[in-house]
Amino acid sequence: MGKRQTRSRQKGKGAVWPGQPAASQRSETTRLRQPAPVASSTTTGSDDTATLLTEIQQVASEAQVVLAAGNETVDTDSGLEHAWQLYRALAKRQQDAANALTVQAEQLHAESEELSATAARQAEDAASVQDERAALDTRTELLDHRERDLSDRERSTEVQFAERRLAAGRELESWLAEQRQVAVDALDSERQARHARWSEEQRRLAEAQTVLDQRESELTQGERDLRSAQIRLENEREDITHLKAALKEQQASRAERFERELTSRTGQLVQQLEEYRQKAAALAEGNERLSARLNEYDSALASLGGMTLEQVVERMTELRAENARLLEENATAPRADGRMLEQLQQQVRQLAADNEELMRERGELESALQRDRIAVNERQNYLEANNWLRAANGQLQQLLNEEAAKLNATAQAGKEGHVFPACSRMDREFGTPLPSDAPVPGMPDLVRHMQAALRQKAGLSYRLSDLRLVLAGMAMSRLHLFQGISGIGKTGLARALATAFGSDTSVAVVPVQAGWRDPQDLMGYYNSFDRIFYESEFTKALYRAQCPAFKDRPFFIVLDEMNLSHPEQYFSGVLSALAIKDRPRLALTTAPVRNPANLIIDGTHLAIPENVWFIGTANHDETTVGFADKTYDRAFVLELPWRHPDLPVTASAPPEPLGLRRISHAFGEAQATYGTQADGIIEFLDTHWRSRFAEELRIGWGNRLEMQIKEFAPVVVAAGGSPGEALDHLLATRILRSVRGRYDIHADTLDTLRTDLVESLTRFDSAHEPTATQLLLDDEIRSRGRR
Repeated sequence: MGKRQTRSRQKGKGAVWPGQPAASQRSETTRLRQPAPVASSTTTGSDDTATLLTEIQQVASEAQVVLAAGNETVDTDSGLEHAWQLYRALAKRQQDAANALTVQAEQLHAESEELSATAARQAEDAASVQDERAALDTRTELLDHRERDLSDRERSTEVQFAERRLAAGRELESWLAEQRQVAVDALDSERQARHARWSEEQRRLAEAQTVLDQRESELTQGERDLRSAQIRLENEREDITHLKAALKEQQASRAERFERELTSRTGQLVQQLEEYRQKAAALAEGNERLSARLNEYDSALASLGGMTLEQVVERMTELRAENARLLEENATAPRADGRMLEQLQQQVRQLAADNEELMRERGELESALQRDRIAVNERQNYLEANNWLRAANGQLQQLLNEEAAKLNATAQAGKEGHVFPACSRMDREFGTPLPSDAPVPGMPDLVRHMQAALRQKAGLSYRLSDLRLVLAGMAMSRLHLFQGISGIGKTGLARALATAFGSDTSVAVVPVQAGWRDPQDLMGYYNSFDRIFYESEFTKALYRAQCPAFKDRPFFIVLDEMNLSHPEQYFSGVLSALAIKDRPRLALTTAPVRNPANLIIDGTHLAIPENVWFIGTANHDETTVGFADKTYDRAFVLELPWRHPDLPVTASAPPEPLGLRRISHAFGEAQATYGTQADGIIEFLDTHWRSRFAEELRIGWGNRLEMQIKEFAPVVVAAGGSPGEALDHLLATRILRSVRGRYDIHADTLDTLRTDLVESLTRFDSAHEPTATQLLLDDEIRSRGRR
């Protein structure tokens, strides 16, 4: 606020106006009329407001004194002029206050721009902006309050300048309203910009999450391929290891055998050489003995001095003969030893040559061993190729056998003249109706009867709540989906339902193949060349269900591993036909054929009888695909538990076949009796959750769900359940099912929704705890990193 100076109304010193009151009155008037000086202040708020109101009050009092004391027009006009000057001063101060408010608004705008720089604190920024808007509204209300007080006090003066002051006040109000609107628009635009940036960030986050999920799927597939390759490499490496070990063992055995033979022959040769050396030593020793004896004879001859000459000659002759003999022996002995030594040396040389030959043979054997290794690898490759050729040959032989069987069937069908050979045979085999008119027990007894029959006949244990849902699902839809991990009895339950209704033969299992893409894969096809329709297992089961022997009994067609291929492709005709309430049918051929089976309509179509329920079993792993929304919307979905209750086997009478008409009549009675329960569920969803699901989750539903609720919920209640049990199942499998895998929904939103939904469901039906809905939302919250 600017400073306000005290003004004097005197025109000159000692001047007296015409009609001016006495000095005492004039002094009193002047004293009352002149305001006290007001100190300057730079602050805004309550002090400025109080000062402004005090000054306005002083101006009003002064104007009243002037009007009460003035008798002349000049004096009154002068008082009004002075009052107008005071008002202008007050207006100036009010303008200063408005300028200060403008400065504050600019500061608020600057603060708003600073807050917009922090994208990570969007919620806090929004709250701050709301607080600032609230503060701005409060200040605007305070200014409005000031304006109203000022207007009230200005009207109390009842002077001629009231209209001008009011006009100035209106201008000030208009300006303040304009400034307030500008600030509000700026805050709204800032909030919208932040919301747009937040939406863009959420969209980018969703796209990034999609890319990450795709990358994770590719990495998972690559990891599986790598694991398979590693397993193959390990198997090949193990085979190579075994082969190497066998080759090494064979090589070691052959080398050991050659080594033993070489060692044996060398030892024999060394032993013979040693024997020859011993013989040579013995001959040398004998030669030395003969020489010694000859010397002895010479000495003896010299010593024979007393012998006669004849005796000596005779003795000498004898000795010479002996000597000659000894000499001859002595001469022949070295030559024999030399020959023996030469023979031994020759044998040594032969042994050395044999050793070299053995070494050469050893090298050749090692080369042969290397060639054998290569030959073994080639043989292994030949064996693998041979095995592959045998497998291919087996497959080709199987195909040839199948083709031969088809040709035989074609020839037989050509002889018989039936386009639908299997269906025509069923006309003859199942043409007699079978009794199936046993009374249907009450719904609770029927559920217990189903539980006992499944336990006794099929060895399967299921909770009464699950069987209640299955029974109610039969009243709701002709298509059932049994989901769960592998090996928990999905196909067994589907098979056993026929047993529970009293007919083991009223069921057919159709294995779904991963390559199915067309309805012909499911239904079969017509060969115009052979003029025969190749019926599939599904077509034969659907035809058998409407034969007289089965048409009055519930019949179940089980599509085993239904999601190995896309059901929306090969099962599209059945899905479309199930949506038709009046006589649904499936097209088999495009033109009528000659001599069709009895139940083929117009020679082209096959009806879907009202006694057939289709049950698809589904696993969820890397080999399967997901169901589309239109499949889920038309089906009853049951998630089978991982563990089954331990129920005793009770001896009971074999179940009697239940007729379709009696079962349908029981469903109709339950829907008529407990229809209000279904209406309560629909009203509960429409009143409390339809708009919230649409806003927070972008989930909605139409008339189909309401019709299904009216058919499903009464049967659940009639079978011993509660409306909360039916609502919990429908929420988990139909309405909230679409939140699975939607990462655009924040975990906080799901957490808040879970708390509110569980409380609301508990208030709706306190007798049932919504475990299915809680489990679904808990799984989704955990998948987003919450515990």
